[in-house]
This record gives sequence, C-alpha cells and structure tokens, in this order.
Amino acid sequence: MPDIIEQPFTLHQDDPNVSVADGVASTWSDIWKYQVPLGTSLIIKPEHTLSLYLAVAGPTEVAAAAGTYNTCMVRVEKRDASGSDVKVLTGPKIYISFRQFQDKNRLAHFNVPSEGIIISEREFIVILAYDDGTISEAVCYFEARIAKVRKALGA
Repeated sequence: MPDIIEQPFTLHQDDPNVSVADGVASTWSDIWKYQVPLGTSLIIKPEHTLSLYLAVAGPTEVAAAAGTYNTCMVRVEKRDASGSDVKVLTGPKIYISFRQFQDKNRLAHFNVPSEGIIISEREFIVILAYDDGTISEAVCYFEARIAKVRKALGA
C-alpha cells in the first residue's frame, strides 16, 4: 500500500479555487470559500496557522472603524460538497486573534484534533466573519499555512 505524503501548502485569497464575497453587517458572512479541487486532499492540524486582515471600504480595518477590536468575530468551517454538513475548525474568536502574520508565537492556530482533519476533494474550507459594519472583500486578505496530502506511487 502506498504511503501518504504531506506537503506544506499555503492557501490565500488569490488561489483560483477561492471565491470571495463582501460581508453583510451584523450577519455571519462567507468572506472566502475554497473548494478543494478534484484529485487533491488537504489536512489541517493544530500546528497549522491562519492569518487574515479584514477591512471595510476605505480601506479601514474592521476593528479600527468601530474603535474596538472586540466587535468583529471570525470562524472557519469545513463543509461537505453539498454545504449541508459543517464542522467548525476554529472560532468563533475575536478578529484581533487572527491579525498576526509574522510573529510565530502569536499566530492563530486551528482547534482540531492532534491527528488533524482531512478536507477531501470537492469539500470546502470557509472563512466567515461577523461585524457591525459591511466588510469589503476587495481590501481583505488571508493566509492559511496547512498541508496537501497525496499518496506516493507504489512500487
């Protein structure tokens, strides 16, 4: 039986399989929705990280617009291909806990079991936000440092 190989994978808003949408005020909104392509699987483990920047039109950071960093919340979900089965991968947490992109000691991590969660082909990773104002996806960005999974060719 072939071995399973994990390879580092960085997911971001410019990936062609990511769809984006503006956030609606006072509603949980899908900001980024990534559908895993055919022939690919991903794994998300507790040591993997997520960083993001959310803004309203301007661009003004969501929390700065409200004058507090406690009004915007973020949640990350795994959804099946139909969108009917949902598993929360992290959150809901306040936005400020996801703002760090460089300090390794302060990066946000996923809340998943130690063995990780597999995201299979055609399933989704969705990043949602809830804020008092309307989030403008055009000035937002994210980076998830996770892993791709593939089978090694057998002998």
